[in-house]
Amino acid sequence: MRNGRRLVKSFVAAQKLASLRNTLWNRQQLAFSSSVASSSTPPIQEESQPLSIRFEYGLPLLDVPLPSRNEPCQFTMRPLSDTVGSLCNFLRQEDKGIDYVAVYGTNGVKLATCTSIEHLLQFGTFRLRLNDKFFNVTVPKTGTTPYDSDKLRQLDDLRATVASLHAALCVDEYKLSREKKLLLQLENAEALLAPLHETKRKIEQECEAHTDRVMWAGFAAMGVQTGLFARLTWWEYSWDIMEPVTYFATYSTVCATFGYYLYTKQSFEYPSARERVYTKQFYRRAQKQNFDIERYNRLVNEVEDLRNQLKRMRDPLFQHLPVSYLSNLETEK
Repeated sequence: MRNGRRLVKSFVAAQKLASLRNTLWNRQQLAFSSSVASSSTPPIQEESQPLSIRFEYGLPLLDVPLPSRNEPCQFTMRPLSDTVGSLCNFLRQEDKGIDYVAVYGTNGVKLATCTSIEHLLQFGTFRLRLNDKFFNVTVPKTGTTPYDSDKLRQLDDLRATVASLHAALCVDEYKLSREKKLLLQLENAEALLAPLHETKRKIEQECEAHTDRVMWAGFAAMGVQTGLFARLTWWEYSWDIMEPVTYFATYSTVCATFGYYLYTKQSFEYPSARERVYTKQFYRRAQKQNFDIERYNRLVNEVEDLRNQLKRMRDPLFQHLPVSYLSNLETEK
């Protein structure tokens, strides 16, 4: 009996503990859902403050009270180039306390950031939201809309006409000034290159003479060797004695050519060998006479580049290009 009573008491206690856990869990879920709802949907003040746009010097101006400093700030809007997104960015840059900014139509629909200011002004009235505050912005009614479609089209046509006139009137002047500048740079580069050309010509003449002497010396050595072997073969000794000597002489020549390949990583050929002798002698003499090879190469490339630019400027295909395109060609160089 005592065991049965203990079992009943433990069963009742377990039921009470389970019901208490369920109650606590429901309360926590209710508190969490209420906190999430309050954080996700902040209270929005539906009260709207009136604002008005005014025009000065042909541009619309809007005075907006900034939330952080509680002072009005004037913003200039350019109907042809600005958009709703640029206006929002200007507001955020001016006041770092603005977390949310948007523009709505009179029907409560949010306007896209790509909407132009020109189109926004044609609404007449729109709503501006800064954080939780709304502002009713009105565009003043005048006799004629400052930026209607017909006037904007006329303004675009006028701008295209001015651009064509500017290109027609300024291209020749720009080309003349650019050509004069290139000619002056070319003259200066050629003046600096002239003494280097003269020094290089003298060094080349000396290197040519030295290379010819080395090649003729090799030919003379081969001739002396042939005459010596002929003398020893037919006058001093016999062919039986000279045959091993000529064999080893020929084999030593093969070893010498293989050593040349190991040293230069090139096969032994007379033109390449002559070019190698000439190049080594040129660098040796240039260093002795303080001839700056890098400076000479840089000036040669500069002169060639300037001549190519002059040739391109005088090309008939480039005669009627706009100044902006020619300026881009200049910056690319």
